[in-house]
Amino acid sequence: MDDTTGEGQLAELAEDLDCARLAAAAAVGTTFASQALVGYGGRSAVHLAEQAVLKVYTHRWQERCHREAAGLRAAAHATDLRVPEVLAHDERAGHLSWLAATRVSGTQPSQHEPSTTAILGQVAARLHSLPGEFLAEMPDHRRRLRELPEGTSPAHQAARGLDAALAEAAAESEQHCVRGFVHGDCSSRNILLADDQAPGVIDVEGSGIGCCYDDLGALVLHESLLGARDRRVLLAAYDAERRRWNPTIIPVSGDHLAYHLVLRARWILQWAIELDPELAEQVTALAPWLLASLHGGEVL
Repeated sequence: MDDTTGEGQLAELAEDLDCARLAAAAAVGTTFASQALVGYGGRSAVHLAEQAVLKVYTHRWQERCHREAAGLRAAAHATDLRVPEVLAHDERAGHLSWLAATRVSGTQPSQHEPSTTAILGQVAARLHSLPGEFLAEMPDHRRRLRELPEGTSPAHQAARGLDAALAEAAAESEQHCVRGFVHGDCSSRNILLADDQAPGVIDVEGSGIGCCYDDLGALVLHESLLGARDRRVLLAAYDAERRRWNPTIIPVSGDHLAYHLVLRARWILQWAIELDPELAEQVTALAPWLLASLHGGEVL
């Protein structure tokens, strides 16, 4: 996607963004850099300080700010994870919402370092093992499926095929959902590693209480099917870590994972066809395998 799209959107909101930055600085007692890092698609602006980070939301701002604040507070109870501490946030109506939190050090796991594959599975398992009493503040999470854009390209056709398959499978598949903490964008983009420290987890603006397989679908699709990681190593590490907290936990279901992989792919295509054609092309190429997996193909 062309980054100028996001930058153009932020330019239109420059005055509102500056007001949010100054309000956050006053609330936290620090100075945030005036130059912002542009979030994907211009959905947020991120301002850095030495020990803190400020995110100003420019798309569905109240909802996303509330989700992030609630998600960070819940995730802070996870064992062996580093999670930003919420310093202050403002989600009042009438102006841009923002959240300031402590900075978490580290770098994203390299796609070319096989040893980090297991870490991704372990991080997801620790989040999914959070007891229900810590999730009370979190809103529900459900993957939003919008109407598909019109067109006859291979990507449009693939999206309609995935849509039809989901409609047929939904009633049965959703009976097997496993409710718990859902990160909402679980991938190596949002995990930070640092020497001799627990993994860090960031960007939970899409979090909520929902089916944990949403995160597994994101991990497998982005890290393995669209990346270089071995999904079997990732899922084995996830199962092993879950058993550490609950020895009787049921292993990952290949059938239910297949449903969430198709759901994730369909969700991506509804916006990527117009906003990220390269990603849409990659997901389109996966569509036949995804549909086969939904009908009993090998996933695990």
